[in-house]
Amino acid sequence: MKVEHVSCYVCGSSDSRLWARENGWAAVRCGGCGLVYVDPRPALETISRATETGAHAGGVDRYRPKKVAFYRDRLASLYEPGVFRALRGRWLDIGCGYGEFLEALAAASHGALELSGTEPNRVKAASARARGLDVRGLDEDRDGAPFCGISLLNVFGHLPDPPSLLGCLRAELAPDGELLLQTGNWAELERAEIPDRLNLPDHLSFASEALVRRVLETAGFSVVRVGRFDMFRPGLLEKAARALFAKHARPRACDLWFRARPAS
Repeated sequence: MKVEHVSCYVCGSSDSRLWARENGWAAVRCGGCGLVYVDPRPALETISRATETGAHAGGVDRYRPKKVAFYRDRLASLYEPGVFRALRGRWLDIGCGYGEFLEALAAASHGALELSGTEPNRVKAASARARGLDVRGLDEDRDGAPFCGISLLNVFGHLPDPPSLLGCLRAELAPDGELLLQTGNWAELERAEIPDRLNLPDHLSFASEALVRRVLETAGFSVVRVGRFDMFRPGLLEKAARALFAKHARPRACDLWFRARPAS
């Protein structure tokens, strides 16, 4: 497999120290800003193939109806009542997976939103389309009116260059549109404080609230709200995580949800 060395995409520093090893890959912590990222990492063409097939360690999951309810709860926590029923326009979910979040949005908006998703993994995309969802490849045509909303859930850490993609998405949003981004806070922690597998090199980086905010602002967004929530974990994984967190006084591993709008 071809690999490449990279610098920190937040501050540009190449100064780093080892943070963790897994599956023969190293995750390092940036000495400049604290971002955790895989270095060296697979070459870009390898990353692209793996996202289509699920070839990296961690593989392909499966459709989970419980995730739809999980996402509906998150929307209810992050937005005022009735927001999605009143919203009109197009919403794009980047990296929509099996489409659980699209289904949650459809329920929250009572069908008022024109929903679509992009998903590079062929198995996940086919599953979503089989359930009637509008899911396309990353490079398929998305011409039309600007989006009133764009979401990236569990996508940020898989991106080779998050600032570049966020800058492109900024241009596709309506002036009063909104970006909804979810990722973990694992760069705020040390490896021993995280009960989950890292799934390297499927995950290419791990950030923090401050780092994601910095990347969003650099890409032309203004953060309007940040929420910290428990991660979605099926059954026994959640019990194991809670047992480990109970032993630590430091902040626990969690999901960060950012609502951001184009900066004026």
